[in-house]
Amino acid sequence: MNPVKPRLVIIAPSWIRTYWKGGKVLAPPLALPLLAGLTPRDIDIHLVDENVERTDINIPADLVAISCMTASAPRSYELADAFRQRGIPVVMGGIHPTVMPDEASVHADAVIIGEAEPVWHEVVNDWAANRLKPRYENYGLANMEGLPLPRRDLLKRDRYLTTNVVQTARGCPNGCSFCSVTAISGRRYRFRPVQEVVEEVRSLKGWIGFVDDNIVGHGRRAKELFEALIPLKRRWVGQGDLSMAKDPELMKLAVRSGCQALFMGLESVSPENLLATSKRPNVGLDMGDAIRKIHKAGIEIIGSFVLGLDGDGKDVFKRTAAFAIAHQLVAAQFSVITPYPGTVIREQLKQEDRVLSDDWSKYTMSDVVIKPKNMTPQELQDGQKATYRDFYSMQSIVRRALTLRKKLFLRIIVNLSYRFINRGKGLHNWLPKH
Repeated sequence: MNPVKPRLVIIAPSWIRTYWKGGKVLAPPLALPLLAGLTPRDIDIHLVDENVERTDINIPADLVAISCMTASAPRSYELADAFRQRGIPVVMGGIHPTVMPDEASVHADAVIIGEAEPVWHEVVNDWAANRLKPRYENYGLANMEGLPLPRRDLLKRDRYLTTNVVQTARGCPNGCSFCSVTAISGRRYRFRPVQEVVEEVRSLKGWIGFVDDNIVGHGRRAKELFEALIPLKRRWVGQGDLSMAKDPELMKLAVRSGCQALFMGLESVSPENLLATSKRPNVGLDMGDAIRKIHKAGIEIIGSFVLGLDGDGKDVFKRTAAFAIAHQLVAAQFSVITPYPGTVIREQLKQEDRVLSDDWSKYTMSDVVIKPKNMTPQELQDGQKATYRDFYSMQSIVRRALTLRKKLFLRIIVNLSYRFINRGKGLHNWLPKH
């Protein structure tokens, strides 16, 4: 008889309480299959992504690992408490436990602070020896060379548009005041060897979603990567910034490598806001001209804006929607400013006594949890909804879709999806959460 393998359940809790009711979600969180890939093969692994299924708290498990973001923290704690009541040890990691370890420790047997790769084998070995430590502190940064392939075979593939999420680099040097990426990934880029990325992409079928925070942020390395991807003839989407408009060769190589669209943090139509929030790639840049150049190269832009910054007056909502429509963005996300733990802007707003709530379930980028400088919280809330309504009106969708007829169907589908999401009829599972 074969010995029964110990069972590890890895969970990505949902931060939206309208759990999956059918249909497809864009892509899985990479943390699930990546952590599974780091785990020894003599352990039975079960993955749960609450964007596509609800966790069964009675599921057989010997160890539970929970990947926790700020907005999903209440659900993470609820699940952790339920499993611990059954006597099952819980390990918690991710952005929120990294910046709020004392809070997370109340609900977990062990908390991973920082990136998991350097300490995961120690965690697993300690668990097997029944000697889990309360904290595994990794204040260094993971080596990006030789990472194991994510265990995509453990995902419920039929519930995603694609499971082909790939990371080529980590870190971001920009340090935007509202972003918590640098708290866990650092202020410098760390790259996987290009050949390792190419081999991973070669092993996958269909289009690819690159989840780097900024795949074009380091021009020389981006060009090397794109040149290596060209022979694979794959289509891909990712995240970038407008600075690529300054480099025609970079744009050309991106398109030749299969780039279809990039999610970009445009953030604000106000130059003062861009400067105040340290959004360096956009400071001093003619954003409209940069967008036109990137579109002309053949790359669609999904724009991300932050509403309610200190430089915003009540006219910001109409101005932002008008800018996004006029510049023919294929889609856009309009977030209210949210003071995530670990960010510069949280410290500023805390000092000014302008944070209204530490209920993490409201840290969704759609619930107002601060006192804006130039409007009331309700005016910010209503203004965000009005911005979405204006941008995703049928008139706006048709106008923007008709600008590039060969992608007409794609544009309409993307916009209708966002329109339904905004009306509460779907799950918002695009790549960046905070």
